[in-house]
Amino acid sequence: MKLASYRRLLGMDDSFYENTAGEQHINGKLEKGPSPIREVEDESKYPPLKTMLLSMLSIYFSFFLVSLDRTIVGVAIPAISNEFQSFSDISWYEAAFLFAFCVLQFPTGKIYTFYSAKWTYIVLVAVFEIGSIVCAAAPTSAAFIIGRAITGIGGAGSLAGASVIMTELVPLRKLPKYQGLSGAIFGLSSIFGPLVGGLLTTKVSWRWCFWINVPIGGISLAGLLIFLPASTPPDEIKGTFQQNLWKFDPVGNIVLAPGLICLLLALQWGGTKYPWSDTRCIALLVVGSVLLLAFVGVQWVQENGTIPFRIIRQRSIAAGVFISLGLGAALIIPTFYLPIWFQAVKGTTAIDAGIRLLPLLLGTVFSVIGSGIVISKSGYYAPWLIVGCAIRVIGAGLLTTLRVDTGTGAWIGYQIVVGVGTGMTLQQCVMAAQTVLAKRDVPMGLTIITFAQFFGGTISVSICQTILANTLASELSKKLPGFNASAIASAGATEIQGLVLKEELPIVLAAYNAGIDNAFYCALAASCLALVASFFVEWKSVISRPRES
Repeated sequence: MKLASYRRLLGMDDSFYENTAGEQHINGKLEKGPSPIREVEDESKYPPLKTMLLSMLSIYFSFFLVSLDRTIVGVAIPAISNEFQSFSDISWYEAAFLFAFCVLQFPTGKIYTFYSAKWTYIVLVAVFEIGSIVCAAAPTSAAFIIGRAITGIGGAGSLAGASVIMTELVPLRKLPKYQGLSGAIFGLSSIFGPLVGGLLTTKVSWRWCFWINVPIGGISLAGLLIFLPASTPPDEIKGTFQQNLWKFDPVGNIVLAPGLICLLLALQWGGTKYPWSDTRCIALLVVGSVLLLAFVGVQWVQENGTIPFRIIRQRSIAAGVFISLGLGAALIIPTFYLPIWFQAVKGTTAIDAGIRLLPLLLGTVFSVIGSGIVISKSGYYAPWLIVGCAIRVIGAGLLTTLRVDTGTGAWIGYQIVVGVGTGMTLQQCVMAAQTVLAKRDVPMGLTIITFAQFFGGTISVSICQTILANTLASELSKKLPGFNASAIASAGATEIQGLVLKEELPIVLAAYNAGIDNAFYCALAASCLALVASFFVEWKSVISRPRES
């Protein structure tokens, strides 16, 4: 195969083959002469350094809050349900946020295309703050659920919106460094969430899991209002209200919203509240699938769909969807199940379990910052994405070897490997969308990637919960006939050792360990999916672009 064929296969642009001597590879041959016509991005259009840094700091504050909210609530739910005496509402505390976040993800992405990113982002952060206040001051369970839905609305466009605004503040060649910092914040908040939530719930009150958002969010909003420059949207809306309304694809969204809700309800209920074979779960899956297929059909026949096919057909974006689905699952499973393993199998407290996640946190933070710096200098994110996905596969495989008697050195080392792989991959699909798409398509491209990562994590937790419960029931029925496996499955991770006899404890711990191991096999499968998809991402440079782009 000729060199040019390899280049087309990898999607490499000409800058990959240029060198300082002015030599270039043309049709597989090395020839002298001027480099291909390319233009370096005009950096004079970006704000001054001071304005940029203060704006980025404000964005990081809000990004941290929304990311933290995804994980801080879980440990507070028992205390919340105890205060409201509303055990039947527990599933809605997370579902209300989840439904609003997923259903409004694409409409808010569309808003960034047509309206100023600054004011859109500020409004969404303010909505998130209002939702946090409602949750913190909620007098009833119903009010708390409403507050969670409001925070989901605000969070829906905030995560992708942060990346949209970064493209307007920072030149593309410098963007990996700042994206790396946002990735570090995302990883830090994902791991610190349970720890902070446990501390606040135990030492103060569960309400402070939400009050804490108010001062930090206030600082963020003030900084955004003062320092963030206003910008012109990529495809500014003009025309009558009716003409503009159709640009938001009302038909597609009317089909998409109930389809996602049906699918998410099935994932929430399946294997926990109802068995997967229950008529309600089957009906939700069927109706949700039909509606999502109808949504695809609606997008196919119109030009201004919610998800334009010109975006999803782009090779790097299509690959990025599968990578984000896989990495979303591979990130959330260790974050969710390692604390359970520490508490249930190793007998630690919730706070100690959070502290024991520090190796994963440190590996992620240092790796994501380091890879961002390297990509800013080399220009290429695709090689690091492939290597990072490969390391993730190794790390996920190591987690499946955890046993009841696994030593401290082993679980620390395994977490570091997982963290390094996570850091190298966390922001690369976002970087690909910012690099390969035209400016008007960047907001929706980032929304698609963000949705895929979040949805991958959501699906994986639901599947792993079912796997854990089924493994527990299967293992205990074989080794302890007549044992009440459902009591163990429904008990908190810290209560297991107090529910069984001393002679039964080793068997129960081994069964629980087997269930968590099977959950880690899901992370391994998801990591393998991401690795395969990573080979299809084009090797494009963030340093310079062809003039025609």
